[in-house]
Amino acid sequence: MKRFLTALLLLFALSLENSAYLAAQSLSADRFLGGVSANPVGDQAELRQSGEVYQTLIVASPAEVERVLPAVLRYARPGNIEPVRIYALRFLLAITARPDGADLLSSRSGEISSLITDDNPTIQAGIVSTAEILMMQSATDNKPYVTALTAAVLNKRTPQDVVAERMIRFLTTYGRNDPDAVKAVLAFLQRDDLTSSTRSDVLRELSEVSGLPKEVNQYLIERLDDPAPSVRAAAVIAFADSTTEFHLLAKNRVEKMAGDSQENSGVRDLAKKALAGQSFNWDPNIYVTPDNPTPH
Repeated sequence: MKRFLTALLLLFALSLENSAYLAAQSLSADRFLGGVSANPVGDQAELRQSGEVYQTLIVASPAEVERVLPAVLRYARPGNIEPVRIYALRFLLAITARPDGADLLSSRSGEISSLITDDNPTIQAGIVSTAEILMMQSATDNKPYVTALTAAVLNKRTPQDVVAERMIRFLTTYGRNDPDAVKAVLAFLQRDDLTSSTRSDVLRELSEVSGLPKEVNQYLIERLDDPAPSVRAAAVIAFADSTTEFHLLAKNRVEKMAGDSQENSGVRDLAKKALAGQSFNWDPNIYVTPDNPTPH
């Protein structure tokens, strides 16, 4: 299955050359999904056809998209086999990428957002890609997406990396006026099982968001005292790159780190360079030296 998914992702990254020709020659999305549902193969011919359908949807008329959209959403739901659901989500992403995508999908926010809480991590990650694009469009009703993201963030079965890298930034951006969304973010940040990688990812995502609730900014500042040196390094990198309130709030603490003889020497040197205005690639672990290590 992993090999199949890898091939599928690579196929959808192909260029859109000859898209006008494909629009006239390819299977329609509903026929393709129906055929695969009845007889899933996963061979190169099937993958090639799916790529043609994907490209066709990008250039198809709005009427054709509206015709096949109910089938695309139906095959994306739980109860269908995973490969068919993945195909359907990729076709939905093709529609989302159209200039008129948000308009075509504006009445489908409830159906689309319901997949954000899916128990299948692959499906969940795929639909979040669609939601991210739609939530930035004025035609989209974001309320169902905020509600679904809130539920997903609170659900401990949602992989931590999906929350930290894909969900939490959009929830703090588009749900900042929703008390339930803010509570969900704080509840996630306060979990005692967050890995050092997750804590670092949270820093990367949220340090770039302005207007965060006071409690969220406080959590980010506290990462400068995190027991893991890699997370402290991530906080310093976030400080260097941030232009939001976090940069101002973190400055005093970063100055202390730069002169702290007890600090990990790599992190201490990183703090000095950050205060001098240097920016860094996001790879906190490479800045940590093995001296006086602290647990991850």
